[in-house]
Amino acid sequence: MSQIPPNQPGPHNGQYDSYPQQYPQSGNGQVPPRKTGKKKWAIGCLGLFVLVILLFAGCAALFGGGADDPAPVSSETSSASPSESPVGTPSTAPETAPESTTEPPAAAVTEDAPSEEPAELAEATQPTSEESAVASEQPLEETEGDSAETEQNEGSDSTSLSQQNAVDKAESYLRFSAFSRSGLIEQLEYEGFSPEEATLAVDSLDVDYGEQAKKKAEDYIDYSAFSRSGLIEQLEFEDFSPEDSAAAVDSLNIDYNEQAAKKAQEYLDYSSFSRAGLIDQLVFEGFTQEQATYGAGQTGL
Repeated sequence: MSQIPPNQPGPHNGQYDSYPQQYPQSGNGQVPPRKTGKKKWAIGCLGLFVLVILLFAGCAALFGGGADDPAPVSSETSSASPSESPVGTPSTAPETAPESTTEPPAAAVTEDAPSEEPAELAEATQPTSEESAVASEQPLEETEGDSAETEQNEGSDSTSLSQQNAVDKAESYLRFSAFSRSGLIEQLEYEGFSPEEATLAVDSLDVDYGEQAKKKAEDYIDYSAFSRSGLIEQLEFEDFSPEDSAAAVDSLNIDYNEQAAKKAQEYLDYSSFSRAGLIDQLVFEGFTQEQATYGAGQTGL
């Protein structure tokens, strides 16, 4: 009869006895646990991915959507959160994340909604471009008008001062000498006054130019000898009118015989003349023949 080796299955009623399979035991005598780490790691990654999507959606609702239309973003995030939450993520994480992301847009809607009415009121109260242009032009026109008036006043003050100086200078000339109208204007222009200032100053004075012609004729007679026609011509040369010149000369009591004698002596003091030549020169000066003959005879010729 054959023997069955130990630890080997043997027949028992035609079958081999089966012995339970022996597993190596760990150091503490316990059977090692089953390896389920990969499944848990995959579920955790999926839940983390869903959480990141929810956070991005909430941030987009807060900062990306703006104040114009925040409500649709919050509804999308709230509707997306229940559908994505049963994927296997912990129940607490998706519940808290949507609440924190959906509430601020609602507050933004409530804050922005009433701001539309003040904006409309502000637009209604704001002036139009035409009104603002008119309002801006009015002060400018007033400023330009004021500046123009100020410049005109300053110009009139300076003009009046210069004009008064011209008047004073004309009066001082008339106190010491005689002038015709044009002669006095030329004298003021020589002093540096403009033609307008000189003319206005002279015309503003009450001057009797007939009297001025008489005074000028007397001045000439005091320094030199003249015939009647010669003195009239000299006054006309000084720009007195022919009428004022003739009237001034005729108003004077002049001895023309004596004037001829003085003129003859003046010629002899600077040159030599014959009697006939001296008489001719006196006639050339406007004396009559009788006056010239008398003047030449008074010199001893």
